[in-house]
Amino acid sequence: MSMNIKFKRFCCLVLFIAGLVLFTGCATGPPETLPDSGSGEDNDLLYEQVVLKGRPFKLELALTPGQREKGLMGRETIVVDEGMLFVYPDEEPYPTVLKFWMKDCLIPLDVIFIDHEGIITAVHEMEPPQSGTADEDLVVYSSDKPAQFAIEIKGGLAAEMGLLVGDTVKLDRDNLVKKAR
Repeated sequence: MSMNIKFKRFCCLVLFIAGLVLFTGCATGPPETLPDSGSGEDNDLLYEQVVLKGRPFKLELALTPGQREKGLMGRETIVVDEGMLFVYPDEEPYPTVLKFWMKDCLIPLDVIFIDHEGIITAVHEMEPPQSGTADEDLVVYSSDKPAQFAIEIKGGLAAEMGLLVGDTVKLDRDNLVKKAR
């Protein structure tokens, strides 16, 4: 075989492989996970569907210290039936009394604290702080009792739906806690 034919075959093979890589990278359809714009600690966001008072919510999971610390900071909007589920690991010091604040939050949120058995321990409506509020002046929202989970949803929804302390939220506790760090 002449050198010219070998070179042409090599070029065709390289072009074929390059095309295959390009088209595979442009697959259509929704991804199972989305890139994380957060702490860089994790590259993927995971979601869990949770039903509150008969209403399904798609909740982004906050499983790591970095994800839990960032929460919904900096978000300008939140879809009505979406939010975030904060999951704490099943190791000391959890479950414990959890405390949240609205540092760098731009939108009103409700926080629902839930113990390890799925019982709501506290519900708070949280308003974003004035721009420039010092950390020590931020309002702190407590779970009041030891909690393993917290859910943040669009502000005002918890009251609208009638979520109360003592209500039960069905969570896949064991599976969620295994994922938490």
